[in-house]
Amino acid sequence: MSAAELGALVPALALAGSAALATLLAIPRRTGPRALAWLGALAAAAVAGVALANGTGAASPTVARDGASAFFVVLVAIVTAVSCVLAAADPRRIVRSKDETALALIAACGAVVVVSAVDLLVLFVGLALLTIPLYVLTGRTALAGDEGAVRHFLLGATSSAVALYGMALLYAATGETGYAGLGRATHNPLYLAGLALTLAGLVSHVATASARRWSIVINVAVSGALVRLVAATASGEIGLDWQVSFATLAGVALVVPGVAAVAERRVRRIVGYATITQLGFVAVAVASAALPAAAFALAAHCATALGLFAVIAILPQREPVLEDLAGLARRRPVVVLALALLAFGIAGVPPTVGFLAKVDVLEAAVRAQLLWLVVLGALASVGTAVACARLVLACFAAPPLDAVAPSRMRAGTVVALVLAIAVLAAGLAPGPLLDAVQAVHF
Repeated sequence: MSAAELGALVPALALAGSAALATLLAIPRRTGPRALAWLGALAAAAVAGVALANGTGAASPTVARDGASAFFVVLVAIVTAVSCVLAAADPRRIVRSKDETALALIAACGAVVVVSAVDLLVLFVGLALLTIPLYVLTGRTALAGDEGAVRHFLLGATSSAVALYGMALLYAATGETGYAGLGRATHNPLYLAGLALTLAGLVSHVATASARRWSIVINVAVSGALVRLVAATASGEIGLDWQVSFATLAGVALVVPGVAAVAERRVRRIVGYATITQLGFVAVAVASAALPAAAFALAAHCATALGLFAVIAILPQREPVLEDLAGLARRRPVVVLALALLAFGIAGVPPTVGFLAKVDVLEAAVRAQLLWLVVLGALASVGTAVACARLVLACFAAPPLDAVAPSRMRAGTVVALVLAIAVLAAGLAPGPLLDAVQAVHF
């Protein structure tokens, strides 16, 4: 391993070392899962600082160390830290697993490798490190028993196999695994088929992930990998192929979840549909060749989705429906205030950061002459706003006599409120975030 590669992998190595430490500390019985989760949160927060301090450096043929990788690594670290805090504070987890923190840190290590990879082999290794631990975690928390865990594993394995087959076709067409070599290819049928299968395999990991806080790590990692792959191969007529592919993907991601969310009653599903719609706007930005807009929308997605999952963690029901929110405004007004700000943010209502992100994306779509996506984006925003309004209004309904009051989960409430304030503050003063995303460019 060269010095350039070692320098680029410093955040990943730090996360791997933290996972090893968490595994060793889990051996003594007196070290509980909650303490390990807090340790994981501190380690992930430290890695975010390491990524900022690491900055940019010499180019490597396998791993990038540039502004884009630094931005996505910081996002991964922050999402992991907040997820560990929510895992530590969740009062409903009566039976906890000591290896949960180690699995989350290994997945974060894989996510860092995925967003930094500029070689197909490195990308696949990172994808394996990312998905296998997260499908174990989501399989446990889905409360679907062994069948749910097996389903998540099979879907993830299938997506990885499709991506690997696409990478094999790319190697057969070009004779190289580096992204730089892929950018020099022509309209070889094997090359186009490889790009299509790689895209399908990566996107499938987002589509099949459950609507839980750990899935946000997959969203960030896959978005970063796709953006880097597009940047390396978007030349000549291939650029047009990418635009058509991502425009079609964005149209589906905007329409289907936007319609499904309006008729949904389960709170987690409503949030899941709204987050997929947000990722649809990220795809619109990629199709418009506007990487800073995609990074801005992805940052808004992380803040709003994490905050909403924090609110869900406060509720006493494992799988709450709209009726379970009745009376929440009277019993937990601070939680409802945070929920309202986050719901407005994910729906793109001003003056939240979600509104600015969507405006930025749609302006890029207009410049790219993708007007039909602008129309779909506006309609999808209306559908998401209706679904999110149902969430907020349900909190003001009269509760039933046998309603269970939400637990006073202080850490979860603080996380939700801090993220809600961040969503509002970034909407009112977006300068620092806009400056950060300008380092992410084609």
